[in-house]
Amino acid sequence: MKKNFLLAAFTLGAASLANTLFSAPVRALDVEVKLQVEVPEVIYIQTYESLTFRPTSEEYLGSAAPVNDTVGFFSSDGTITPLPDPSGDLTPTTGDITTGNILVYRIWGTSSGTGGQIQHSVEINGGNTGTLYLDGDTTSAANVGVTINALGGTATAPGLNTSADPIEGSIAFTFNFANASSAGTYSNPNQPLTITATGI
Repeated sequence: MKKNFLLAAFTLGAASLANTLFSAPVRALDVEVKLQVEVPEVIYIQTYESLTFRPTSEEYLGSAAPVNDTVGFFSSDGTITPLPDPSGDLTPTTGDITTGNILVYRIWGTSSGTGGQIQHSVEINGGNTGTLYLDGDTTSAANVGVTINALGGTATAPGLNTSADPIEGSIAFTFNFANASSAGTYSNPNQPLTITATGI
C-alpha cells in the first residue's frame, strides 16, 4: 500500500508541475498565418438571342431571278418598252446556299487552367448538322437542312476588361432547301446552336 500511495503522490505532483509550466506567462509569441485569395474562373460569352438567314432572291431563285435592268420608254398612247421574259422558271433552289464566315460570338474571361487559355467551340444537334422545320414544327415535312463549319479553337484568356480584344468565334453555314416547300420561318426548338467555352 505504501508504494502505491507514493506512486499516486508522484503522479499528482508531475501533473501539477506540467500545469504550472503551460500556464506560465509568455512575453511574446509570433504565429504566421498564410493568407490566400482565390479568384474564380469567369467566362463571358457575348452572342445573339437568335440568328435568321435571309438569302437574296438571286441566291434563292438562281439565274431565273428577275433582273430589273431594262430602261423603259413610254408614250402618251400607252405604249412602253416591253419587259424581257425571265431567263428560266421561277422555282426555288433545291440545292445548297453557303455563307461566308459569320462572326457569331465574342468571349472575355479568365482561366483557372495551367495554360491560362480558353478553348471554344460550337455545335448543333450534338455535331455539325441539323434540321430546321417550318414554324418550328418538328413534325412538318417542310424543312431546311443546315451544316455548320465553326472556326473554334484555343486562345489566351483576354481577361475581363472589355476594352481588351476578345476571343472571336465565326461560323460558316450551309443551308439545303430541297425540302423547303413553303414560305415562312424555319427553326428547331430542340436544336439550338450551343457555344462552349472552357478554361484550360
